[in-house]
Amino acid sequence: MNKSILFIAATALMLSACADDNVPGFSVDEPATTLAQDSLNALAPLKEYVDTVKYPNFILGGGTSAGPFNELGKVYAFDKANFKEVVTGNAFKYASVVKSDGSMDFGTVQAFVKNATKAGLSVYGHTLCWHAQQQVAYLNGLITDPNAAKHVLHVNIPEAKANLWDWELYVDPTKELESGKTYTLKMRVKATSDYHVTVWPQGATTQYWPTPAFDATTQWTDINAPFEANQAIKQIRFELGTFGGEIWMDDVQLLDPDGNNLIGEGSFENGNMDGWSKPSWHNYTLNIVNDPDQGADAGGMTEQQKKDTLTWALNNFISGMMKTCDGKVKAWDAVNEPMSDAAPYELKTAGRDGSAKENFYWQDHLGKDYARTVIRLARKAAGDTVKLKLFINDYNLEAAYNQNAKCKGLIEMIKYWESDGVTKIDGIGSQMHVTCSMDPKVQRANEDAYVNMLKLLAATGKLVRISELDMGIQDANHQTVNTADVTPEMHKRMAEYYKFIVEKYLEIIPVAQQYGICVWAPTDSPKGSGWRADEPIGLWNGNYVRKPAYAGFAEGLQGK
Repeated sequence: MNKSILFIAATALMLSACADDNVPGFSVDEPATTLAQDSLNALAPLKEYVDTVKYPNFILGGGTSAGPFNELGKVYAFDKANFKEVVTGNAFKYASVVKSDGSMDFGTVQAFVKNATKAGLSVYGHTLCWHAQQQVAYLNGLITDPNAAKHVLHVNIPEAKANLWDWELYVDPTKELESGKTYTLKMRVKATSDYHVTVWPQGATTQYWPTPAFDATTQWTDINAPFEANQAIKQIRFELGTFGGEIWMDDVQLLDPDGNNLIGEGSFENGNMDGWSKPSWHNYTLNIVNDPDQGADAGGMTEQQKKDTLTWALNNFISGMMKTCDGKVKAWDAVNEPMSDAAPYELKTAGRDGSAKENFYWQDHLGKDYARTVIRLARKAAGDTVKLKLFINDYNLEAAYNQNAKCKGLIEMIKYWESDGVTKIDGIGSQMHVTCSMDPKVQRANEDAYVNMLKLLAATGKLVRISELDMGIQDANHQTVNTADVTPEMHKRMAEYYKFIVEKYLEIIPVAQQYGICVWAPTDSPKGSGWRADEPIGLWNGNYVRKPAYAGFAEGLQGK
């Protein structure tokens, strides 16, 4: 059997043959005219190549999409035929379950677990805690205390004078206002006495009419003042010369006809007055202060209160997930992608490792021990009767460019997390989104680094899972090759690399530490996909036709 699969991997290069006819629900085209493709199509379903006697703990998993799987059609039949375990790419993630208001909908998760269980498939949970695909605004809102000190712009004028221009305040829009267009000045304003504020837009000359003038009172007032620019405007001038006392402004906006705000800093929450100024000879005070209507105790939540609140939110998600899965999902990525690429011995952090506007870095808020919190909450929610296997999952552990630095960093971080004597992390997941290189030197370095990663992970004594295996290819000039441009030789090399990856895993990872391998993207990625678009990353092509890579993977599973 081993020799025949090798032959198939080397010669099955015409990929327009019949679809995977071991899967119910697929239509079958005319058989291939070549012996190689006929033989490839005649191979057994992939899971049947696992030697369950020699490798009793090994689980062959497949990545899938919950929506199509729950339709109980082709995807369901395909996964059932080829894998022992399934994992969804997105359905179990925080933002897929938690809505923008914090409410949760586990309907898709519940249906997926039910359907997988009925099919005889185990489910791997991905993921309990990650920085991406979070409800960022909701989570930040939880730790933004409405009683916290709010900052406002403060103008303190010592006395009223005779002319409007005797005291002036300027703000420069981020973009020049265009003649003939209508703009709207919006803000909140309050003064120590009622005052009509004259506002003159300034271009090559002063625009005295129309203007966005407004009335300030002794109570906070919302201003909405539209005006048409009759020339190109570069500055907005607030004329305050006949006023004496204090004025406070906040949430200042200058909206163009499309609703874009042209005031760069109008909230003042960062202590920033960029764009605001006054004539140097105008001797009044211009600064940022706390909202005068707030009490002296305004100051917001303590750091501990923020941690407690976010722990509560995290527990809502984790406990809800465990309740929904009802003990049927026993293995999880507890924490996903914790380690920094820039500093591989450190945790990711907002700024250096990504945008805080798009991501929510739990570790920045809960601290270095955040994984201990996740592990504790998960085990508590699952209960003593469910023996969870909890993994830390990350990518680039196999990277040659930094001599497996991220793998080493993750191992050290896990040692730290477990140093409390309470936290138990069962396994390590290595994503393995790899690229086969047609440059022999690069490919050899990739293979050597992969072997080194396996040795490092084996030495931890923990379960080892290749969690998201897929493979693209680069030509000899290190350029990514799209699916339509893959040559027969490239197919052969990819098959050989798959064989190498699977074979070395079974060889180096002790049997007791083998959790298994998950084929993350079983089929090639289509054009326009959000993941490795138009790359030949599957063991099957987009029509579920087996590729030479399938034979290479199958041979690797035999462990011979």
